[in-house]
Amino acid sequence: GWAWLGPKPAPGEAVARGGLAGQVVLNRLDDMPDWLLIAYQREICPPGDNCPRGEVHFNQRTITRNQDGTADIWIQVRHGVMQRFAVEAEQTITRVSYELERLQYRFNCENGEFIVVERQIMGPDDTVVARDQPAAVYRAPVQGSVTGLLFPIACRGE
Repeated sequence: GWAWLGPKPAPGEAVARGGLAGQVVLNRLDDMPDWLLIAYQREICPPGDNCPRGEVHFNQRTITRNQDGTADIWIQVRHGVMQRFAVEAEQTITRVSYELERLQYRFNCENGEFIVVERQIMGPDDTVVARDQPAAVYRAPVQGSVTGLLFPIACRGE
């Protein structure tokens, strides 16, 4: 959770005082940007891998807590280097280079497992140039991975 350090702002006031390590502290959800940084790829990369220096963001406005005990959340990964994706159509395969992708995760809040509902490859102006819907196989988040970081946010709002 968050602890407020300093005088309490007036309702609706966005506070940009020098918080911890230059953080910007906002008073209301409406004041926050859509995409919030959750991790740098190099921080969640397995040891020994040559990880790109990209960023992982989540969108707090996309969190949906469902009646069946699941929670959905979208993330976006801005890779530090260009990635390749093969787009398959009826009789053609087109290779797309991209730097930004978005993923929708669904967490089973009871047992702590997740699936990837949809993956979107983003092109210029945040347009979707390709999408993928992987097989719905629930698995547990790996400690320290982005899904491990997202679980409490999606399920409990922490």
